Amino acid sequence: MFESGFDQAGIGTFVRTYYGVDTARLSRATYRLDQCAKCDLVYQHNVGSDELLRDLYTDWVENPQDPEAEIDTYRRDIRAPLLSRDAHEVMAAASYLGVPLQELRTLDFGMGWALWARIAAILGCQSYGSDLSQSRMDFARSHGVKAVDLEEIDTLQFDFINTEQVFEHLIAPLDMLRHLAQALRTGGILKISVPTAPDRMSLIKLLRDGEYAGDYPTIVPVQPLEHVNLFSRPAIEAMAAAAGLEPVLPSMRHRFAFLQHRGAVDLGKPKTFAKEMIRPWYQHHDRRNLFVWLRKLE
Repeated sequence: MFESGFDQAGIGTFVRTYYGVDTARLSRATYRLDQCAKCDLVYQHNVGSDELLRDLYTDWVENPQDPEAEIDTYRRDIRAPLLSRDAHEVMAAASYLGVPLQELRTLDFGMGWALWARIAAILGCQSYGSDLSQSRMDFARSHGVKAVDLEEIDTLQFDFINTEQVFEHLIAPLDMLRHLAQALRTGGILKISVPTAPDRMSLIKLLRDGEYAGDYPTIVPVQPLEHVNLFSRPAIEAMAAAAGLEPVLPSMRHRFAFLQHRGAVDLGKPKTFAKEMIRPWYQHHDRRNLFVWLRKLE
């Protein structure tokens, strides 16, 4: 679909300005986008070695040392967890599955600084989390989350698995989905939320014509090195079917389950309240982000 050196034109500009690195480090490969003829997935043909990816996510990408002190939205949600988007999602999951919050076993896979997992724990769930970063695993443990690695995940069964902005980064997404599906109880839900491009061919044309200037917002769906998968809904559905999962759409009753919980809305903040009332519909129709619940088949 498209190929360029990591040091050429807009791709080179992006890598130098966004990551602040010498593109010579990437001279042995090219930035190349291919498309799967079977499932419609657009993916980066060349991906980083283990060493490169470790440097990328440890040093090249900005990492906060104290998320509560440095990230305003993190601090806001931890201070008022019942009002958060993540709490409302956990409440929707409990409602859909017919499981009380205190009995709901959840896994936040690729949890980062464990905001979702911490909020699930605050709600009383049996909250587990997993991340490649040992420092983030330690951070999660220190805040009441049961941090587990891939081998430990194999020994557990979850009602709900959260993967928020994770699958676009994975080199072998189907293998990982199958792995996680084994840890999902029958009828349980695995959520995938990933960036997408509603008119991806226009983006490809922009790249081919040399008109991409190197800015961040334009390239996000196929961001070099990080977003190695650009999913469409057919691609997610094909991957789900291969893993024994099927897409489901929770009813509005389940999506608005947070209205049944005291303290989950703040009528004194009308703008925030309006946003929370719109989100349960909008997140399933966002043209820039795919949000899908997948149910494990019997």
